[in-house]
Amino acid sequence: MSLQLVLLIKNIVGVSWKSVFTVDEKEREKNVAETYEGLQFLENEIKEKKFFGGEELGLVDITAVYVAYWIPLVQEIAGLELLTTEKFPNLYRWTQEFVNHPIVKESLPPRDPVFAFFKGRYEGLLASK
Repeated sequence: MSLQLVLLIKNIVGVSWKSVFTVDEKEREKNVAETYEGLQFLENEIKEKKFFGGEELGLVDITAVYVAYWIPLVQEIAGLELLTTEKFPNLYRWTQEFVNHPIVKESLPPRDPVFAFFKGRYEGLLASK
């Protein structure tokens, strides 16, 4: 099951990224819908567990760093609601547990410069539209 989740996360990374950095509205809507499908699968997998493997961080959690750290960042940049506590309460709870885990917290890049960089890229994309 871990390999299946890792492959699903890889797909979520691609379609959620395209949801933000695609100017074509129909393509964006398609990518948002596909992102929701993947996130719903993860929501059903995590259920009430602290991490995907149980009480300890594991491979799936580490692979899902994009879901926990990057999706909230890029959805804020683009004004999308991909991963919210209302739509995916268990997955959202997991993201908070994950990014606040001491080992993960010290390993993530600082949010502000990353946000500024991708916000600039997003605004440049919109300006070229």
